[in-house]
Amino acid sequence: MLPVADRPTWAQIKYARARAFGATDVRDRTGVADPPTDYTQFTDAELRVARDEVLGILDSDDATEEHATRADHIASELERRNQITQATNERRRRLQSLEVVERWRPTAGDPNAPHPSERGQRRPEDAPPAPVLTVPENWREQLAEGVTNYRARGMVGSAEILSLPNATDLRTLVTTTTNPPQNARRPGIWLAPQAPLVVADLFDQQVATSNVIEWVVESGFTNAATEVAEGQAKPEAAITFTVTSSTLATIAHWIPITRQAAEDDSQLTGYLQGRLSWGVEKRIDTQCLVGNGTAPNMRGILNVSGIQTQAVSTDGMLVAVRKAITKLQIANYTPSGVVMHPTDWEGIELTRDATTGQFLFTRDPASLSAPRVWGLPVVPTTSITVGTALVGAYHEGATLWRKPGVRILMSDSHDVNFTKNILVLLAETRCQLAVYAPPAFVKVS
Repeated sequence: MLPVADRPTWAQIKYARARAFGATDVRDRTGVADPPTDYTQFTDAELRVARDEVLGILDSDDATEEHATRADHIASELERRNQITQATNERRRRLQSLEVVERWRPTAGDPNAPHPSERGQRRPEDAPPAPVLTVPENWREQLAEGVTNYRARGMVGSAEILSLPNATDLRTLVTTTTNPPQNARRPGIWLAPQAPLVVADLFDQQVATSNVIEWVVESGFTNAATEVAEGQAKPEAAITFTVTSSTLATIAHWIPITRQAAEDDSQLTGYLQGRLSWGVEKRIDTQCLVGNGTAPNMRGILNVSGIQTQAVSTDGMLVAVRKAITKLQIANYTPSGVVMHPTDWEGIELTRDATTGQFLFTRDPASLSAPRVWGLPVVPTTSITVGTALVGAYHEGATLWRKPGVRILMSDSHDVNFTKNILVLLAETRCQLAVYAPPAFVKVS
């Protein structure tokens, strides 16, 4: 910044105004034919007056392109002077932090001469004798021989050209602590691998308007339809209904962050929000499959009473999945997808003919644009255990109710966070899986 100065005099103001508009004389206010004003020759006070003058004109309706050009020239000169001032202050700071260290070596005439800092001090009688600097008589020959040997090796590596015993170099050793280097940091934040969230997408999804979901299930049906002779009574059929209900489950987690970090690093805040949201959705995927139904857990498909089962046994997963599809079709449901562990899906794709070694699932691996088996889409996920698959008519048999979607909340009202400038990022949702038709799903294991 420009140094603080006293208010300029009226004469300085007139002189600066004239120079700012390119006039060589105070009476010449046009400056049309004159060359551009050299603001490098202005004093700080004159440059400040010229700046204020141009700013005032730019704020008025009389501003022209010439005024804008002059404003650019003045701004450039101010920036140049500020840079010089900052560089000068930095040099002054560096000079003030340095200390002068006196270099000293014993002279050839007096090798035992004391260090300047030790002059005037008496040497203790029991002190060991001071090292004696002995310069060999043939030091020139040693130097020439060392240089010749170093050149003969192609001047590669290091070599001792001349050895002077008891010689001491008292120069300051420069290390990494003298001026610590800055750490090299990879830009951004490394994102850990995230499994795809696809299980919940298989189900029919609706928005809940209450905290309790109710649905009616046909629990029994007596089919009494038969042929009746003329004049005889017809048989009566019987259907039993059961009302089932379930309360919305809350899935949530949170993480603390300081207010300063949230305000100063928007990328970090967004990263945390994304990770929290993904964690909630990942938990929904797992609960829809294996939730045990004990509050506050959801009840997943694999723990619902009444679903069909199909054993893998010696058939293998590929054949067992096909038999499960048949069971759904016999129950008058249309299969819409298969959920299995990536390991089981790998076993299906890598199945080979024992004789020819050809892949049984496909002869051309490049043709597998999307995972499909027996015409149904496959959802590989680690939310289900190895050796278990779920074949189902997902849209027909169940609905995932949400109220609402995943929300991200931020507050400082937790504990003593307000006085510590700590914010809490909270991600949560309320949802429940309502299984209307358990026979619409087949557990393969």
